Amino acid sequence: MDKIVIDKDVLSSLCVDIFSCKVPHEEAEIIVENLIEANLSGVSSHGVTKVFDYLTRQEKDLVAPSTEITVEQDQMTTFTWNANNGWGQVAGKKAMQECIDRAKTFGVSFGAVNHSNHFGIASFYSKMAAQQGMIGFSFTNASNIMVPYGGSTPSLGTNPVCISVPTGTDAILTLDMSTGVTARGRITLAQKLNQKIPKSWAITIDGNETTDPTEALKGYILPMGAKGSGLAIIVDILTGVLTGSNFGKGVPRQYEEDIPQNLGHFFGVIDISKFIDLEEFYENMKDRIDQIVNSEPMDGFDRVMFPGQMEYEKKREQLQNGIELDKEIYVELLTLAKKYNLNVEQYEEVLKSIS
Repeated sequence: MDKIVIDKDVLSSLCVDIFSCKVPHEEAEIIVENLIEANLSGVSSHGVTKVFDYLTRQEKDLVAPSTEITVEQDQMTTFTWNANNGWGQVAGKKAMQECIDRAKTFGVSFGAVNHSNHFGIASFYSKMAAQQGMIGFSFTNASNIMVPYGGSTPSLGTNPVCISVPTGTDAILTLDMSTGVTARGRITLAQKLNQKIPKSWAITIDGNETTDPTEALKGYILPMGAKGSGLAIIVDILTGVLTGSNFGKGVPRQYEEDIPQNLGHFFGVIDISKFIDLEEFYENMKDRIDQIVNSEPMDGFDRVMFPGQMEYEKKREQLQNGIELDKEIYVELLTLAKKYNLNVEQYEEVLKSIS
């Protein structure tokens, strides 16, 4: 695919304009903030390409037009919210902020959200805590598209594990990992590019290995070994069983099934200053990171990085130079904007300037 480079604010403005045709403007800004963060960090599978999927589901009344949160449980350090089939990004950002506020008082806080939808990139939420000198946890379950280790029928999503730790600099240490061998988005991209996939990625609906992305999309993703499978199960318990959301086989596929997903999210925050002096923690973190990055690289590696370093460097680069985006995706966004009768003249100038 041809690539273009576009300023973050221009891409964000276009996507907010599009979403604002269907959801309240404030919610549109929150949704797009998450998607743009994914693109900036190089996680394009969770970026603005999601605009089409989200609005397709919303137009089918599978996602509520606005996010009306109701409180189901509320204690000093814990809470459970019902998102009432609203936007995952909106419920997620509000829930994480609530955890942060409570952790400032009580040292720790955990919050659960049920009856929600896809919440975008998990690190968006955990980094909210890290930016305020706290450790953030962010988990969600996902569509039932992954088999448990050793199994041939699905009962899991590629449920991510995400933890962010502040370092005293703007480079946040973040582990944000799918529990599957790969993300569904990478298989979709291989299909678009007419490429084969490694046979370790997925199996067919009949349980056979495949290198055909089309058959893989009909079938199931493989877990990241027994450890990935185990982590996916634990995340599903925290986000599904514990929150009162759908879990396991009960989570509909986002793309193939016209049913509200009732996803669950689980957030946590630890206020570091309630355990150790924050500056001492930062000094120790510098030492901890130095030990990692100063490790002698093995053959085939240029350097050793800490978790989240690659995404941090990519974001810094793209904030300065612009976001690299498939031209086809941008053209499709313009087409969608025209469908909603938006004036896209200023956004079309981007294509004229690079042609």
